[in-house]
Amino acid sequence: MDYVVGISWPRSGHHMLVRLLTAYFGPDFGYCDFYGKGDCCRRVPCVCAGQVNLTKNHDFDLSVPQVAGQKYLVQYRDFVPSVISNFELHVLNGNPDTPLSFRRFASLQFDRYRDFAAKWLESDFAKRQLCVDYASLVADTPRVMSQVVGWLAPERPRDAERIDNAIRMIDGEKIETRQVRRLKNAGVHPPRQVAAFRHATPGLLDQLGRLRLRRAEVIEAFERLLGRPPREEAMLGFQCLESLDRLQEEIMRAPEFRTRARPSAFAQTPGKRLS
Repeated sequence: MDYVVGISWPRSGHHMLVRLLTAYFGPDFGYCDFYGKGDCCRRVPCVCAGQVNLTKNHDFDLSVPQVAGQKYLVQYRDFVPSVISNFELHVLNGNPDTPLSFRRFASLQFDRYRDFAAKWLESDFAKRQLCVDYASLVADTPRVMSQVVGWLAPERPRDAERIDNAIRMIDGEKIETRQVRRLKNAGVHPPRQVAAFRHATPGLLDQLGRLRLRRAEVIEAFERLLGRPPREEAMLGFQCLESLDRLQEEIMRAPEFRTRARPSAFAQTPGKRLS
């Protein structure tokens, strides 16, 4: 069995896949979660390659090397369901659970999501690796598992019956409203619908699906043109604009900008804030 570097966007089914692989391969499968194991080497590639067959890494700081000749398994998920699921973990860790805190969390996560996608999904290097979409992993688990098993152990014939048994018998997990529920022998099951999220509204879900600009880009434009950051409540809306040029047009069209640009002409009539 080969050693494969696991790279995953948070909440993309990494631990579910590890449970499936453990059920399939049994004790032959060596795994290191990188973040929690006390004696982990904290290196990529792992110095224990051979004993370890798969390692976990979210590459939060984009420092993981892309090593020629090394196999990688990249797991990803659409932004909207992943950010909702990751927010549940954020809340579980003691952070505020409010509509505004979720909006801020989603705004910050989008910058990281774009960086992750550019490096691990869109680059020429990534296109030579095995990339697994969470939606496909859940909807067509036998096919995806067969691909992953072949990527890890190309020298072994794939056993469809063992794959099916693993899919039916693995434990599940549900994180919601500061609680973790273990689902014993639940098998692979569909994720919840994003519309059921407690802070979801049709308008918010629409915005999350249309995000284009980085949070940092929006803040820079506001501070340069208005001398202040945008209100948090309005941030996602500005991130939905199709370009930085359009964002600048929106800012410069606001009375607040004209007041700032020509203070003497508007001294008696303060401009309305853009947001």
